[in-house]
Amino acid sequence: MAEKRLLIFGGTFDPPHLAHTSLPPQVARARCCEQILYVPTALNPLKPDPQVTAAAHRLAMLRLALAGVPTAQINTLELERSGPSFTIDTLQTLRGDLESEVHLHLLIGSDQALDFKRWRDWQRILELATPAVMVRPPLDMAAYRQRLAERYPPDDVARWCAWSVEVPQVDICATRLRADIAAGKDVVGLLKPAVLAYIREHGLYRGRSGGSTLERAL
Repeated sequence: MAEKRLLIFGGTFDPPHLAHTSLPPQVARARCCEQILYVPTALNPLKPDPQVTAAAHRLAMLRLALAGVPTAQINTLELERSGPSFTIDTLQTLRGDLESEVHLHLLIGSDQALDFKRWRDWQRILELATPAVMVRPPLDMAAYRQRLAERYPPDDVARWCAWSVEVPQVDICATRLRADIAAGKDVVGLLKPAVLAYIREHGLYRGRSGGSTLERAL
């Protein structure tokens, strides 16, 4: 039976913006992945944020953001799990649920690649899924390679570079978006209209500084 490839993208998605919906499909094509599985996290153990928006709102916004993205699906297993969301737990659950011929690719950002050895059971993660690294601002590929060389031996640098996918540099940050929305600034063009309408309808991010949570990969 032919191998199938699934790209897994975990994040807070608070809020889901255009980089979340435009860049993963490009990575999926580069890695020949048939589907993208978005996994909204309940609590990022490396970057906890007491101001994270309620899961129901984040899930509703993500569904609106992904409307019209035919390769995208959402899995809520982390929202249904109590406690911090560790990637290793999610991958092991997915591996147990999926057919053996499905190969997992884990979408992360270049900053996560640089700090990957901080992740719980990172060696096991590499056994379960192949990283797909998006190089994102403020790094470009040259700067990313240099930063890798400061942390990893040459063989590992070559491996991480091989796992990297060059995509357009879309400099949209969920943290900054929250702050701009709270300040009443114009964010049209950074979010899908349906997501922005939902935020306005429910009064999300009002009176907030934007928080400190960063997405795992965007």
